[in-house]
Amino acid sequence: MKVVVEILEAGKYRDVAWEGEFVSAKGELRAVTPSYAAQLIKQSKAALYTDSDGEMSFTYK
Repeated sequence: MKVVVEILEAGKYRDVAWEGEFVSAKGELRAVTPSYAAQLIKQSKAALYTDSDGEMSFTYK
């Protein structure tokens, strides 16, 4: 399961060690692991994405 976040700071990111880096622009939505989402939110580099009903978005990859 992954959580959808909105990137607040453009840059290069790496969610898990076995996947490559990804480049994201400010405002882009990305699906990341819950632990990486928490790390990015704590660092103010991302915000948890919620839909129009205020619900969190998840993906199952």
